[in-house]
Amino acid sequence: MRPKLRTGYPVTIHGQTFTKVGIVCDVSTYDLDGALQVVYVDAAFKARRTVVVWRDGRFEWADPSTPGIDAENDPALETYVTTVKNGRY
Repeated sequence: MRPKLRTGYPVTIHGQTFTKVGIVCDVSTYDLDGALQVVYVDAAFKARRTVVVWRDGRFEWADPSTPGIDAENDPALETYVTTVKNGRY
């Protein structure tokens, strides 16, 4: 059973080599296919927006080969970037 989520909620993103925490920024496709858009901080401390999916009882990268797009200068994501960079979740 998938968890109920809203924008601003933290999620743990599981990967083969690492695990990250991201902040949910879009849940519009979550009910349809289990996909969420999240903002997370990469190894260079840059905020990125990516898609994660619900698989096997946890959130995983939709496409592990792509890190996502830059979210640093997107005014619509400013709150999520600040939250994830400050670790206030």
